[in-house]
Amino acid sequence: MRIKKLVLLFLCIAFAPLTFAQLLDKSLVNQNNTINAPGGTIEKSLLQQIGTGQGADNIPGSSIYLIKRDPARSIRRGRQLFQRKFSMAEGLGPRVNAFSSGDVTSMRALGAGLTDSCAACHGRPKGSAGFGGDVATRPDSRDAPHLFGLGLVEQLGDEMTSELRATRASAIHEAMNGIPGQILVKEDFEAGSGSFQFVEDPFGTNQPAYSSGQLASDSGDIRVLITLGGIDNQIITNMSGGWQTTFNMTQAAEVTFDFDFRVIQTSEYESDEISSAIIAIDGQETVLASLRGNGNGGGDMNTGIQTTSLTRNLSAGQHTVVLGGFNNKKTASDESTFVSYGRATVSIPDKGPGTVIKNLLAKGIGFGTITAFSDGSIDTSNVQGVDADLRIRPFFAQGGTISIREFAIGAFKDEMGLQAVDPILCAVTDSNNPLAMISPAGFLFDPELDTFERPPSCSTNEDPDDDGKTNEIDAALIDHLEFYLLNYFKPGQYRVTSRSQSGYELMESIGCTSCHVQQLMINADRRVADVETQYDPFNAIFNDLFATASTRFIAIDDGDTYPLLLPKEEPFVVENFFSDLKRHDLGPAFHEREYDGTLVTHFITEPLWGVGSSSPYGHDGRSINLDQVIRRHGGEAEQSRNAYVALSDDQQAQLREFLQTLVLFPPDDTASNLNPGNPATNNPQDPAEHGSINLGALFQIPDEGSE
Repeated sequence: MRIKKLVLLFLCIAFAPLTFAQLLDKSLVNQNNTINAPGGTIEKSLLQQIGTGQGADNIPGSSIYLIKRDPARSIRRGRQLFQRKFSMAEGLGPRVNAFSSGDVTSMRALGAGLTDSCAACHGRPKGSAGFGGDVATRPDSRDAPHLFGLGLVEQLGDEMTSELRATRASAIHEAMNGIPGQILVKEDFEAGSGSFQFVEDPFGTNQPAYSSGQLASDSGDIRVLITLGGIDNQIITNMSGGWQTTFNMTQAAEVTFDFDFRVIQTSEYESDEISSAIIAIDGQETVLASLRGNGNGGGDMNTGIQTTSLTRNLSAGQHTVVLGGFNNKKTASDESTFVSYGRATVSIPDKGPGTVIKNLLAKGIGFGTITAFSDGSIDTSNVQGVDADLRIRPFFAQGGTISIREFAIGAFKDEMGLQAVDPILCAVTDSNNPLAMISPAGFLFDPELDTFERPPSCSTNEDPDDDGKTNEIDAALIDHLEFYLLNYFKPGQYRVTSRSQSGYELMESIGCTSCHVQQLMINADRRVADVETQYDPFNAIFNDLFATASTRFIAIDDGDTYPLLLPKEEPFVVENFFSDLKRHDLGPAFHEREYDGTLVTHFITEPLWGVGSSSPYGHDGRSINLDQVIRRHGGEAEQSRNAYVALSDDQQAQLREFLQTLVLFPPDDTASNLNPGNPATNNPQDPAEHGSINLGALFQIPDEGSE
């Protein structure tokens, strides 16, 4: 069995030819091999890229075979499909109808501009799926945002949808069936402290020497005791101690805390000296009772044994409770505070069927609340930032499309006049027998959960305006394009200085990061590789940027000539993302007209990664620079906008300097560990010298030849 070693990242490797934004088919423009156009052509013809079709992972030459066994080659093939200049003979041409006529208020495609390559619009920086240009699917134009990191966006949207819908399902179940009671913690302290451990200074008072914990017998019962103060005649302020335990919850619920407590304060305290019993639940403190000194007269102060109960709504996960004591001041060795606790229980009370209200959280981001009733119905009127179906649609400014595959097929139709008959989406959207399908890139299309966009033609006679032309884009090519965009490079970060770091801190302080959330976690990453691009003037050649590629797949020997290379599906932190993928109303300056005159008022928070090199700004491209687009914010962001305006000129500049560190880059001109080039070169125009992110270094099947 021939298995190419999967350590090519660390070997000395050859460079790939320099490529341009839009590429020609070498078989068409260099038919007799007499023209030398290095880097300006695609080695394979369209039919050669289709290979043996969609196929399966045991059919050599098929799209699924390459995706599963030579994923870097599939990514390269998808990238070249993105850059390919299509010809009229290949089906390029209008597809709304022959005269581009109709009702533009119901068919936005009439406003789309025809192009002969995806890279005609999405070709900046050079040779990349960049941030794109303007199209006229609304009368005030559309700013086509960058495609860097598209696969990470799709995965975040899908996982966030799953979290929101899990909460909905839980709310419905609880409303219809009730919540069975559950004891989370129960300690009577008859034989010791049980799960509770003493902690010095749980409330941050920084006087651990004046805090101790003991087991004390009180009227025959063993209780946990906190002693504060005493010891010496020094004046000490703020002492605390407590008994702490943790517990886990499998789902969010209302939790009850029941316990006994008592506070004793010795008689020598003055009137400005206070002793308290405090409970802290996940750091949130509640004062249960306090005693104030009686001015050195009389006997000890004593609350007696008190029984109390508190209720809190807690999320799923681990929680901490501290049964604590606090003394704000002591001046003498005979001033001591004793706080004791007994019979502590933490429980979820038994509840029968009824109305249940739950907070909708996804990746820690709030989407309002959902209310479920005992008959199984739900009220979504308080859901925020997402449709009532709780599906996050991360593509297009207003949040209109769920998946990369739908996005790509629609763009081929509307922008290039090329039709794809996709058996996956055709099966998913079949009106008679819709089937759940998983694409080769791993996206689950489940028609029982969502409504997906039907391809422009699923049969030869379905569309009267298709002029009999169908399947111009073979399903195998859609597979490669989807896989390419799933794995496409995320944006990079340029040089971070003390000023730009201060700019980020200013962003946090004025509230920008409440919507532009810096990082989100993907639970199971479906990509097979990651590229980290950072400022590195020592190894870089162009732009002082250097990229480090790493694989995220596992190799499985199934007896084929080449092993399966499947995604590890490990967690991945998406850093410098700066979005919550939630719809917001940013005020009239961001509202946009439709062709029928209505206004679109809510748009998904635009990720800020790459923003330093993707002007103009705004969903319509109307803002000329970062300062102007920030000042344009209103509505839900008005408070943060006003806080920005109130900053000094220098502080505003620092904030913008941070945003300018979030950059896009040209992969063909960015040196990497796949092709480091020659940092000392005097000839940076030579592809052998300037380095690149060379996917060819990871190819596994040599019989497939050059791409």
